[in-house]
Parts: sequence; structure tokens; C-alpha cells
Amino acid sequence: MKRDTFNIMKLLIAMVAFALAGHGMAAESTGTVSVAVGKVTLIPMGGNAETPLKVGDAVPVGSTVKTGPASRAVIKTTKQSAIRIAENSQAVFMELVDSDTAPKVLVDLKSGSLGALIQPQAQSTMDFKVKTPSGIAAARGTMFAVAVEDGKGFVKVEHGKVDVTPHDVKKQVPQSGKVTIIKGKVTETPPGQAEHALKEGDIVTVGSTLKTGADSNATVTMTTTSAIRLGPDSEAVVAEIVESKDAPKVLLDLKNGTIGALVKPETSGKMDFKIKTPSGVAVAKGAFYSVSVENGKGYVQTKDGEVVIVPLETAATTPTTPTTPTTPKTQE
Repeated sequence: MKRDTFNIMKLLIAMVAFALAGHGMAAESTGTVSVAVGKVTLIPMGGNAETPLKVGDAVPVGSTVKTGPASRAVIKTTKQSAIRIAENSQAVFMELVDSDTAPKVLVDLKSGSLGALIQPQAQSTMDFKVKTPSGIAAARGTMFAVAVEDGKGFVKVEHGKVDVTPHDVKKQVPQSGKVTIIKGKVTETPPGQAEHALKEGDIVTVGSTLKTGADSNATVTMTTTSAIRLGPDSEAVVAEIVESKDAPKVLLDLKNGTIGALVKPETSGKMDFKIKTPSGVAVAKGAFYSVSVENGKGYVQTKDGEVVIVPLETAATTPTTPTTPTTPKTQE
């Protein structure tokens, strides 16, 4: 079965290269459909009903693309990369960053197969990963295929190099957070699923969207050394959680509202804790700080420690700070 799957992928993966050739894509956190054959649908991040996809449609971060029998789709993920989703497949687009200096793609393959192409000139800068139940395939300057069958992930390399990191080798707990405090109306929308109410003790999965109502808030333990407090009328996507003694990592995408974050000082130098906003990415180490999104702009207020702001439009590594930061909304 795996051999048949990869043979099909090899015959059709050239379509991915064609989709990249001669085309550019703006620096934005969306993919673009370049080929759609048969039944190809999109499930938005909020868990709304499936909608058909056609050539030219956008694939936002957090959404799920599904293909039916005898169907396929090619999605341009950045101007230097693309993927081809084979028939009877389901993939969640966890992260898309189109940047000349630090492009990044993270796709979670739930079932079926996909082929990936990263142009060779992006070899030194591209962070391209495909997550499967068995591990994460990380590639640079590579054409490769990934398949999920019977709950296991398989990788076949066409050109270049792919590093596969099994999940059990990381010695990490499942990528999830735990709700410790709930006040008012707080909901979770897992990828491709319906919205449901959260209660204390619930597990929050990676890729989920958390929402709070008016006069509501939630505290979620992200790792053993970090936690967040989501303020009233807020919405945030849990993009990544890695519980690790040596390299813990948390990435949140704050769509609107306010987040208070606590990173224990003893993790300084190890913890990679980031909160993405429309204005930039707040990177903290050993800090208690709050981040808010108001009118489509992100603001940061530092309580204790150090927070570095990286503007999205520059993808810079040089620390910058807002010139006139706005105090985030008070969390009740």
C-alpha cells in the first residue's frame, strides 16, 4: 500500500514544481490553491461547515484541507514552497510565514498523503515541517512525500535530505495545555471540529482556537514552566506546545483581546515562548507580560523580565519595541 501511494506521489509531484515556477506569493499567512481536482474542501479554523475549494482560493492558517476519492490539490505555501495533497487525505495548515529571510511552513498531516517541494535556493533559510502521528519530517531544499496509514507516518525522499524526529524520542508529553481556571463563557474549537465549552481540568489541543466572552477569562498551563491567562472578549490559537526539559516551546496566535503570560525565570535561555499578533511577534524569556490586539494592532506591556518585539513585515532578528505602547485591557 505504501509503495503504491508513493508511486502515485512521484508521478504527480511534478505538478507542485509547476505551481511554483514563474509565480510569486505575497508575504502573508495564507496558502493559495493552484490546482483543485475532484472533491477538495476547506474547514475553517473556527470549525464551520466545509466549503468547496477552487483554484485561486486562500487557505488560511489553522484551516483544514480535505480531499475525496480520485481528488487532489496543490497549495502554494510560500513563494518558495508548495505541497500536493493526494486523494482521501486531510491536512491542517498550522503555520505559514512567507519571508525572504525566514520562511516557515508547518503542516499537520492527519491522514492520506502529501508531496512537498522546497526550492533549492531556500535550502539555508526554509523551515519546512510535516507533522504525522509518528513524528515530524523536517526538510530543506527537498522534494519528498509523506503518508499517514493506520495511524503511522511514512516518509520517502525524492531529492535532498529529510530529518525525521520520532515523537517518542523527544520524551515529551502530548502537545497540549491544561485548563486550570475558568470564569464565565470560555470555549475551544479544535481543528476541523465544532466549538464546545471548556471547564477546569480540560485538555487544550494544539491547533485549537480559544475564545472568551464578556466578563470571562481562562488560565491555561502550557508547559510545566509556563502559563497564560486569556482575558475577556479574546480569541487565540494554540499554534504549538512542546514540553521539553531542554527546549520547551510555546507559540500562540492572538487574534483579538488580551493574553497575560508567565514564563518562569529558571527557564531563561531555554524557553522559546512567543505570542503572535497582527503587528509582530512578542518573544519572552523569564518574563511576566501581557499582549493585546486592538483594532488589528498588537501591543505589549512588560510586567517583569524582558520581551523582544519582532515586526512581522520585516521578519527581523534585531529587537525593537513599540514607540507608543498601549496598555492592554484590564483582565477581570
